[in-house]
Amino acid sequence: MAADSIERVNFYQYQYLGAEDLQALDAYHRDMRRRHNLGPHSWGIVTGATIAEVPREGDDPFVDIVVMPGVVVDGFGREMVIFEQTKIDPELFLAYATDRHLELWIQYDELAGQPATGGFAPCTDATAYSRITETFRFFVGTPTATTTSSADPSHDFVDVGGSNALPAASAGPGDPIEPPDASIPYQEFPAVDRAARWLVQLGWVHWDGTVRKFRPAASADIRNANRRYAGFVGGSLLVEGPGLLIAPRIAPADVEAQPFAEIAGRVIVDGSLAARKDVNIEGGRLQLLAAGGTDETRPLWMQRLGAAVGSGADLRIHIGDTPEAVTRLTVGPGPQPTAAATEKVVFAVAGDDKVYVPTGTLFFQGSSRPLIDLGASSVVHAGHNAFGRQGTSVYYRSEGSHYWYLQGVHDNADGNPGAAGVQQLELTAGGTLRFGDPYRHMIEASVAGQTYAVGAQDRVLYMRSDRHFAWYRGGAHNSGQFDPGGGAVAMTLDNNSQLSVTGGVVSKGDVQLWGTRLRFLTVGGGEDTDPLEIARINWAPDRNDLRVMIGDNLSGDDRFVVGTQPGGGAFQEQFIVENDGDVRVARDLWVGGRKPLIDVYAGEAFLNRTGAGSGTVPVPVTTRLPAYSNIQFMVALSDIANINVATDARWAVHPGSWVRTGTTSANINVNWTVNDSDGQLFWFSYVVIFLP
Repeated sequence: MAADSIERVNFYQYQYLGAEDLQALDAYHRDMRRRHNLGPHSWGIVTGATIAEVPREGDDPFVDIVVMPGVVVDGFGREMVIFEQTKIDPELFLAYATDRHLELWIQYDELAGQPATGGFAPCTDATAYSRITETFRFFVGTPTATTTSSADPSHDFVDVGGSNALPAASAGPGDPIEPPDASIPYQEFPAVDRAARWLVQLGWVHWDGTVRKFRPAASADIRNANRRYAGFVGGSLLVEGPGLLIAPRIAPADVEAQPFAEIAGRVIVDGSLAARKDVNIEGGRLQLLAAGGTDETRPLWMQRLGAAVGSGADLRIHIGDTPEAVTRLTVGPGPQPTAAATEKVVFAVAGDDKVYVPTGTLFFQGSSRPLIDLGASSVVHAGHNAFGRQGTSVYYRSEGSHYWYLQGVHDNADGNPGAAGVQQLELTAGGTLRFGDPYRHMIEASVAGQTYAVGAQDRVLYMRSDRHFAWYRGGAHNSGQFDPGGGAVAMTLDNNSQLSVTGGVVSKGDVQLWGTRLRFLTVGGGEDTDPLEIARINWAPDRNDLRVMIGDNLSGDDRFVVGTQPGGGAFQEQFIVENDGDVRVARDLWVGGRKPLIDVYAGEAFLNRTGAGSGTVPVPVTTRLPAYSNIQFMVALSDIANINVATDARWAVHPGSWVRTGTTSANINVNWTVNDSDGQLFWFSYVVIFLP
């Protein structure tokens, strides 16, 4: 039956006391202590009761599971005190035959002790005990619902006024409500403590049911997951001393590794709030309100906003709900105490789409980069409209043209100066400075009676100089002719129309030479006695040469060379024309799209025959082919004579056989005949054709 009052034992003089009176006294103090555990506190682990993994000696990597000393209070207010390290019996886990992590719970238990003996036992069948040990037992795995379970199968229903307390979401009108922490000090405690179940999870253990032993948990976070700690319940927390410290009872090695406290709900702080480290706002806003807590119809806040599509985020600074010039984000210094009248505005963003720098200068430091990006017509063209710096240079970048207007108002059309405006100048996307009518000097400088200008004629843009033109890089002005003023001369065009460029010349179009030569000079501008030139030679109508000159003699020391430089290493010569007429090819010479079919080897052999006779002489020959399959050769008389008058004289040479002497060499056998007794045969010539 539900209790409707709290009854305390009252003692008086000469009162007769029985076991019932002492049990009522014990029940009063026990129940009030339990109500205190659930009133200003909530149930859970008070301290300790951690799960420790102790390595098994000689049985690596297995461990023993030990629950460390501690205090735990359950939802019925019952205390469980663990006085010493308590080893978990693997027998509890024998029902699990797989390798897995399992929940480990603790549950209140009672054990009767010191039974009555002799003449002190009651005359009933019941066994009388003079002591009850309040202890605990362990539970393994995921709890399942029973007939007495609440919505949470880990504990039984809580009886309030004879009815089961229910979560607010499922309670009906008049049903007692179970708060989210399930701590109810006004409950009717269970009549039989040992039969009432309330499990408190201590964490997880790694049980390998295949070998019936414990392994270390995958991580400390998994081992300590779902531990429920006791808390405080009340309306205020007052501090007697100089300050209140909220901190982990045992400071971790890294205090930033994970949060130890959480406030669920809105907090109002009457006074300053100081943070010695980071302040994290997870999904919420930092709202800046006026005195009294209102936004004065102009909400000002900061928030992290995720991208609508894909990844990314914005740090949003909100200055009002409507675009108004009077709602601003301002930056600047000012004296204390702060007042709007004395705060200097260095930089301001107004709600009407304007950014102001009323007194200072925009100053950009750091590496070369785009300094102001004016946006683009599409993501593909991002960064195409910008002001930037490269080294010591400043550049302006545009997707299209640059315009300069005199007066007027904005108009979205390219090149339109707006009402009452005048276009003064356009720098087109093609890099042309465009001035309006009429034809004239568009840029003009008159110095010391000399005129220098850039102007326009009918379909002509021209530059005018009194004599020379020069282009400098760096340096400062110097009035001396061709003096770069400490800088470098990039290019000059003198009054003889000779263009001199310091550095390379890159042309993305044709380069034309009209009746002139392309000369290749040394670093110092000389020829080293050997002119190297390319020129067009016109002999007659429709008869032209492209002449490459390599020197002015036939010594063979000057060459035209074509080759490669693999990987930036040594230059490898592939094709050479020497000024003595020789041509050398490093590999194959292709003719008509095909490799050569033969190699022709020609020469003369010295026989020195000075009388009648005949014979055969071998002549060694070598091919430039990597290998050959056959040889054809021809021979002819080259140098013959006769001492006296020749009568029926006959000199002859004709080819015989040939013999291979190597992959690229052979001996050709030449048959010779001299029929005149005083005839002489000194030299004969031969032509050998090697077939691949």
